[in-house]
Amino acid sequence: MKLYLKYYRLLPSTEGGCVTGAQHSVRALDVPLESYIVLVLYRYLELNPTDVVVHFVQCKATTNVLRIVLPTSSVEASAFFTDAAPLPHDPALFCQLPSIAIERINTIVSGLCGVCRRLTKQHVAATKSSAGLLGFKGNTLVAPADASLWTKFCELDMVRCVEEVLKLGVKDNLLPAEIGQLESHLVQPLKSHNIYKLINLVNNVRISSDEEHRKLASAEQQFDFHANHKFAEGYEKTLADLMLYICFELVERRLTNAVLRAKVPNLSGWMERVAKHDEGRLHRVCNEVLPTAQNCSLLTALSGCDALVLEIPQEFSLYKSDTKKLNLKGDQVLTTNQAEVLDILRKVDRIPTDIGSAVNDWATNRFEWDTVPVEARPEGGKLPPARILRKRHQLESLVNEVMRLATDGAIIVDFCSGTGHLGILLAHLLPRCTVYLLENKEESQQRAMERVERLALRNVVFFQCNLDYFTARFDIGVSLHACGVATDIVLEKCFAHRAHFVSCPCCYGKLYNIEHVTYPRSRLFRESELALKEYFCVAHCADQTHDLASDRTNVAKAHQGFYCMDVIDRDRALRAEELGYKVLRKRLKDESCTPKNRLLVGIYGEGDMR
Repeated sequence: MKLYLKYYRLLPSTEGGCVTGAQHSVRALDVPLESYIVLVLYRYLELNPTDVVVHFVQCKATTNVLRIVLPTSSVEASAFFTDAAPLPHDPALFCQLPSIAIERINTIVSGLCGVCRRLTKQHVAATKSSAGLLGFKGNTLVAPADASLWTKFCELDMVRCVEEVLKLGVKDNLLPAEIGQLESHLVQPLKSHNIYKLINLVNNVRISSDEEHRKLASAEQQFDFHANHKFAEGYEKTLADLMLYICFELVERRLTNAVLRAKVPNLSGWMERVAKHDEGRLHRVCNEVLPTAQNCSLLTALSGCDALVLEIPQEFSLYKSDTKKLNLKGDQVLTTNQAEVLDILRKVDRIPTDIGSAVNDWATNRFEWDTVPVEARPEGGKLPPARILRKRHQLESLVNEVMRLATDGAIIVDFCSGTGHLGILLAHLLPRCTVYLLENKEESQQRAMERVERLALRNVVFFQCNLDYFTARFDIGVSLHACGVATDIVLEKCFAHRAHFVSCPCCYGKLYNIEHVTYPRSRLFRESELALKEYFCVAHCADQTHDLASDRTNVAKAHQGFYCMDVIDRDRALRAEELGYKVLRKRLKDESCTPKNRLLVGIYGEGDMR
């Protein structure tokens, strides 16, 4: 296993880069915060350097540079890639760092939480202990940041929080919101899977319902849901505690323990519990890897920090699901009044462009299902029998387009690949191409890996990461039912590399503006009289498509939904055309195989548009 981390500089001995201590000599490196977090965890878990080899990749320094020290033996056992030489052709470098390359299963993991989970799993497998760090059924931080408040908090919010604390100056008066949010979360009552099993274990009782808990004779027998919220996720220490402690230990050095005890007593108490849980070993590792003396400008206690203002929300819980992405259109509710919808669609009609989608023109498939092994068919993905034929029809339309576009040596990326239905079929049919399966859900990708292993495919590389973390060059991007804004992130990835694309969008009603994808997509739609809220209303109506064969379907509303899908997809196609693409707007060959049956095929530059 190879662990890739960013670094800025390896200090030479003449600049104090080599220090001989009482026990061993150390070398100093300048690194970003994410690399520091991973390295502390790496040393805390006592991973075998022959099992997990550290590779440092040089990059340009940012404002916050942490000077860490590592044993000289560890540095000598690591690989260094400087910016003066080309990087090796390792897929792990095709993502944002930190990343991990697991060559045995041809898999790349990117993202702070994903990398830390993988290191923890390596530790658990090697020592046959500490499985509790991965939480109930191994699910701690398993969900991606775009779906889990916990992962987002540990992977994105806390990194931003620490960087803001390290930059605090005498003129600043406000502390980052994340400090107050964790304080508020720790005040909330504990929530746990199989809570009654936990209550029985802690209080030595036998109950199985809330009613039985209320009937317990004494207060001592009743479970204190507040007092037993001992660690970040609940009653037991997990990986989330380790990652958060590594971050807050830096915050404590900058703001002082006294200030934290005064401003956030629950957070301060949590830090003490985490430190005592392993007799202070995590705390010692933090200070060994990042001595304050080597980082005086960043870690010296800030004077007057007791006057800094901290807002603590009355109710904030990381137990809750992230509903933010469902309400990014603002507080105003999108209209479903048909008269208002028709008025919006009249504005669409006045946009000078053609809106619609063509019937699929593939008379026959470019492959035969009978020649495809079971593991490369939908049956291999263990779909229910009722869904197999529909999935086949969906795959046929996309595979036909990709097979027409693909040339020998092409790199094809199946974005949001799930259990691999599309990507695995393409890898089998196009053995001279390389297929990347990109998926951020660990469980789904594990199923895809098992299928690829049974097929003995050698042209598949797995990427477990968010779409935003993927930076590789490729030739064709494909996506089947990438949800909402994910379709547009995929298209932007294709645009950045001038790659062809074959995309079947989904969940139009889940479109919302993010930093690098805003709506409307095209200049023509942006300059129209259509307001942003009205645009999102059209997207919302595009999800009102249902099976036309069902007696319960409102046929008129369903046809309106199909038209609204064509509106949004026309905007997407115009965006691509502005960037030099030729775009086909089609429907899947069997239009009844899914209500989301539109297909966008984009060819960059000259190409056969049939």
